Amino acid sequence: HRRVPTRDVNRVLAAAQQQQPAGQGARVLYALQGAVDPPTFTLFVNRELPQAYLRYLERSIREAFGFGSTPIKLRVRQRSEQG
Repeated sequence: HRRVPTRDVNRVLAAAQQQQPAGQGARVLYALQGAVDPPTFTLFVNRELPQAYLRYLERSIREAFGFGSTPIKLRVRQRSEQG
């Protein structure tokens, strides 16, 4: 498996969110790939995202970077309110 540049991951997620917002002000602030085997992406969010929306984002990543049937893990981290 390969590592996807952070800027490319964020570009794909920004486009996916613009096309279909999560609703209730929830959004991915930024994301990065933490591991390559299996491909694991950490999403930093401002609030909890619905499971169905996470599947949509996973599908967007899978299609954009040609992961095919490779299992992808999404880790969600809620950004702490403390600076």
